[in-house]
Amino acid sequence: MVDLAMHMMDIAQNAVRANATKIDIGFLENNRDATLTFSIRDNGSGMTPETVEKLEDPFFTTRTTRRVGLGVPFLKMSSEQTGGFLKVASSPGVGTTIEAVYRTDNPDCLPLGDLAGYLVLLLIANPGIRFSFRYKLDENDFSIDTGEWAEQGVTEFSKNEMAPAVKEYIQENLKELYLNRSVKSYLC
Repeated sequence: MVDLAMHMMDIAQNAVRANATKIDIGFLENNRDATLTFSIRDNGSGMTPETVEKLEDPFFTTRTTRRVGLGVPFLKMSSEQTGGFLKVASSPGVGTTIEAVYRTDNPDCLPLGDLAGYLVLLLIANPGIRFSFRYKLDENDFSIDTGEWAEQGVTEFSKNEMAPAVKEYIQENLKELYLNRSVKSYLC
């Protein structure tokens, strides 16, 4: 994975495969502490403690289509390379929370990538799932919730005019947030 947007897509797809109906994606950037906390919380099938312990092994996967599962091990490695860490909490029947903390003042910190583009792809590909997305930078934040959008009649993200409009809306709001980023941050 070359950026955090790709990690977001990979971990969210794991939640989709775990039959989640609600997926919360968060980015919490703190200039003072020079950290970025990336998290995904879902209400999917969850995992046993034994399965959680095996997640860091690249040769373990619950998928039957291949024999390796590199998403979580790569996420762990990329966060630890910056001086950060990875936490996974899960319970069968409850869901899973994955949290990766990155040091943004470390040159090994991954770029953010196309968060808006990947988020729109998730919305298009998974119309029955409620997604919430929040990016908070110090006291400023931007969030969306497809459940709230559905209450207003916005549900068809795959329509020709809808996907580009939603992507632009997300990009513009994130761009506004990024203006508050520390000059010492390696995030881009």
